[in-house]
Amino acid sequence: MKNNLMGKNKKNILLVANYKSDVGYAWWLMENFWATIAGSFDACGRKAVLLYPEVNVVPEKIVKAKIKVIEHDLSNRSFKSLSCLYRIINENDIGYVYLTDRPYCDWLYLILRVFGIKKIVNHDHLPGERSHLKAIKNFIKSILHRFKFMSCDYYIGVSEFIKKRFVEVAGIPEKKCEFVHNGIRIFDNEKTDYVNRMFGIPEGATIIVSTGRAVFYKGIDTLIDVAGEMARKKNREHVYFLYVGDGSDIDTFKTMVVERGLSSRFIFAGYRRDVSRILPSCDIGIQVSHGEAFSLSLIEYLCAGLVTLAPRHCGNGEAIDDGRNGLLFTPGDVAEIVEKIAFVLDHEEEARRLAGEARRTAVEKFSLEACNERFIALLRQQFI
Repeated sequence: MKNNLMGKNKKNILLVANYKSDVGYAWWLMENFWATIAGSFDACGRKAVLLYPEVNVVPEKIVKAKIKVIEHDLSNRSFKSLSCLYRIINENDIGYVYLTDRPYCDWLYLILRVFGIKKIVNHDHLPGERSHLKAIKNFIKSILHRFKFMSCDYYIGVSEFIKKRFVEVAGIPEKKCEFVHNGIRIFDNEKTDYVNRMFGIPEGATIIVSTGRAVFYKGIDTLIDVAGEMARKKNREHVYFLYVGDGSDIDTFKTMVVERGLSSRFIFAGYRRDVSRILPSCDIGIQVSHGEAFSLSLIEYLCAGLVTLAPRHCGNGEAIDDGRNGLLFTPGDVAEIVEKIAFVLDHEEEARRLAGEARRTAVEKFSLEACNERFIALLRQQFI
């Protein structure tokens, strides 16, 4: 059967970025989704147009996908900006819009429908838990979503946790919601001494790694507290912490490490492009964030065959089955985290079992190919 998202509909699709074209980190996954959508549309003679609020260097994946790139900030609601958006929609024969991490309700959606947009899909990756709505607010939001005045047609979350948030917190009808777990490119997890050589860590050391943006929301201060507690334990001199990433709070974290006398045991690697080589050289992967929708870092730890630790909240339990392929802990509980690490260090056979199950989980459930297949299948339901 011909790969056809659109059927007989002649309209094209508008993809919307929330950041400059040269921003990195986890935005590679968004580029993957855009390229996947563009490929499906192109196969049936349709086109994809991508809006960036600012265009600098266009990612190679976007260039290869033959996506038309336009500089326009969808967050700008001025009359001039809306007039420009109207021209973009009409000149490019746009009938559908794919958004990422946009508000669940927005008067802009009504404007888009006035401009001729038939369907709007919102893909939500935003982290954190939300308070449940009071009855009256829930009723009002459910009405808005039911009649589409300021609502999208379909909402895709990156985890079941996000899907529940759509329904229970945002008041979106469940029939308008679904989820697709994020995926990663599966990489080789052969154990090497790459990290030891790169960062001068002694051979035979146990290396605990964490990756991501260096900001307080990611819980790096908690990780430093854990490192401090481990340094005070007897027979733990062989334990080293490696943090891979950069961000606005990195200097504060470095100061904390120095002040606590951990400079030789807590290493900042900075932003790296060789994470797929770094992770298999480590032993334990830990995520200490205050709340992730569905953590790519966790999936990477699993893929690397690391014993993986994460807080027991948000979407983490959808990747880690506590005690089977990893260990969950109470968010922010330093003593419990130290206890979990000690358990891993003292039970080598159990650690090997957890690591093996971690790798198996990543390969079987969270490959990028499987993610893309499920993702595009959902969009076919909306864009036919």
